[in-house]
Amino acid sequence: MATTRDRDRLNMIVKQYMTANPITVTKEATVEDAIQLLKTNFIRHLPVVENDRLIGWLTDANLRGALFPSMLEEITIKDIMIHDPITVEASESIEAAARLLVKNRIGGMPVIENEQLVGVITVIDLLNAFLEMLGILQSSSRIDVKPRSTHGAIDSISSVIEREGSEIISVCLVPQKCGDGQIYSFRLGRCDAKKLVEELEKEGHEVISYSTC
Repeated sequence: MATTRDRDRLNMIVKQYMTANPITVTKEATVEDAIQLLKTNFIRHLPVVENDRLIGWLTDANLRGALFPSMLEEITIKDIMIHDPITVEASESIEAAARLLVKNRIGGMPVIENEQLVGVITVIDLLNAFLEMLGILQSSSRIDVKPRSTHGAIDSISSVIEREGSEIISVCLVPQKCGDGQIYSFRLGRCDAKKLVEELEKEGHEVISYSTC
């Protein structure tokens, strides 16, 4: 039966990881104003709003491309902003958000809910989400196992792990060259990895590596 943690991990959405109530800028602001906002707040993206409605998107790359020192006070945000930015719904999955960033080769985007700007999501936010999903940010153990048989491999290995009282945080298939067989990487709650290795090998599975952090 799925635990609350399992359900939370399976239902990870943008709203959980975005920066809510983001710092914004108006289209009438100068480039110099925007640069100061980015520097002061240690950010790289600025939603451009008008009457609380998203009308554009500004990045540090936009600003670098428009930097002519003599014109800093003359150029306004509306001259250089992205007028039709890619957005994502707050209720969308983090996987869908990641695909949007990769597909469009961007580092962040505005988050929309009911046609209103509610946040900003960036590559760093999504990286943190995926690390959390894999259990890497918490103290854990990792065991890479080559199963004795590919048929029912995960169930077979999982039954040994659960029998030994260990909690499975995540499971992934390690990429291998064709013909090298399947290797599964199990991220577990902290446990006696050596004892678990012994039990897995008794069942005929080959433990490729293990570690605790």
